[in-house]
Amino acid sequence: MNILVVNWQDWANPFAGGAEVYLYEIFSRIVKSGNRIILLCSRGRGQSRHEFIDGFEIFRVGGRANFNFVAPFALRSILRHRPIDVVVDDLNKIPFFSTLVTRKRVLPTLMHLFRSTIFRETNPIFASYVYVAERLIGIFYRRVNFVAISKSTARDLRDIGIRRCIHVVYSGIPQRRGSGFRNRENDLVAYVGRVKAYKSIDHFIRAVAIVKKRRNIRAKIVGDGDALDDLKSLAREHGVDIEFTGFVSEDEKYRVYRSARIVVQPSIKEGWGLTAIEAQSCSTPVVSANSPGLREVVVHGQTGFLYEYGDIAEMAERIIELLDDKKKWTRYSSAAKHWARQFSWEKSARMFEEVLRKEIDFNEG
Repeated sequence: MNILVVNWQDWANPFAGGAEVYLYEIFSRIVKSGNRIILLCSRGRGQSRHEFIDGFEIFRVGGRANFNFVAPFALRSILRHRPIDVVVDDLNKIPFFSTLVTRKRVLPTLMHLFRSTIFRETNPIFASYVYVAERLIGIFYRRVNFVAISKSTARDLRDIGIRRCIHVVYSGIPQRRGSGFRNRENDLVAYVGRVKAYKSIDHFIRAVAIVKKRRNIRAKIVGDGDALDDLKSLAREHGVDIEFTGFVSEDEKYRVYRSARIVVQPSIKEGWGLTAIEAQSCSTPVVSANSPGLREVVVHGQTGFLYEYGDIAEMAERIIELLDDKKKWTRYSSAAKHWARQFSWEKSARMFEEVLRKEIDFNEG
């Protein structure tokens, strides 16, 4: 297969995030099975316009701020000069509207839609722009099939008018060695992930303040983002001692997963709860908001707890329950590791490749 992938960034871009991890883990495996992948993306500082990396041929045009405007022209040029069987259009915040550029088979891939939550994250003008752009997906992509990262994302697509087939291909998790029980800190509760307003990390800080009135707890917030200063101020206001690590390496992130007693995920919405499933792969139970995406990766009453989003008192109670009940924690810890084993990048890549072959066969038929 000759596959053209359009994505905002490649995995080497300084702004790379979960979408780029998904792109690399899936398509690097598809490359190894004998397929040709061309990636069209924006150009980060110091990056070349054209190069070959890990089996990908990469074309970089424009920058982070204007890539969606220049991408259609670059896409048309590549299609004129390269044999392409299918275009994978990664819809991340702002769509590229590739269905207007080519009659080739287009397979849009979606991590998640912000929908109204975008207004929590940025100014009203840009939020309105993103909100309207997402609504346009239901108009300009209504005639093509989709890949969604979760059932929650698939439901969002249905809500904005997509009626064609939506294939759900979950993220995988890396296979890492290491015991889930070694160096466990009995009172450590951690949040791991990007530090953004819509992640509702302030709920965690407020829950820690409640828990501290009843027992000892050590809290840690691992990650970086533009909400960091506000969260530090909130912690001071509530008089709670929380360690803010900032950005950490992958190795350090997994050390946190393995040392924490509990990992929390209070976000209002996720495409798929990657950090929650990573924590469970390290035998760490998760206390999570019952939010889209997250409810698919935490098994309530088995691998952790789901509480109603925004119910900070319930979040605190669930944290205390797992900290105080050692037998229950041990049972949930074992179940979490077993549950996480079913998610692998190899399995996800095979599923995605099968979807691509069906799209090409349908187009040729």
